[in-house]
Amino acid sequence: MCFVCAEFVEVVTISTMSFPRRAPSRIALELLNCIDQKEGRASKWDLTKILGNESQFRHWVTEFLVKDKFIEEIQESNHTFYRKTENGEFFHRILKNGKIVQALLRVSGKRLRRSD
Repeated sequence: MCFVCAEFVEVVTISTMSFPRRAPSRIALELLNCIDQKEGRASKWDLTKILGNESQFRHWVTEFLVKDKFIEEIQESNHTFYRKTENGEFFHRILKNGKIVQALLRVSGKRLRRSD
């Protein structure tokens, strides 16, 4: 195989490799941690970097965290920032405690789920 062909195969292989899916609780925790790391207000770009694309940003931030009032949007001139609300602070504390998250996941649904 020629050098160019081998390089192409390597690029295609890397770009098509699947990565393990992150748990939704992990994604939410990463978003809320980002807000804390940015001194209480993260830019849209900061959160989009965590999520990967604009579609996921809309799904997670606009349709979930803002809609359910865990974070709020702040407009400053032509920039958009996001900060946690009081409910967001509480939600963040719960997500940081993995035992509470696991217990909630076990009791959600029709019956108590067995832990692994």
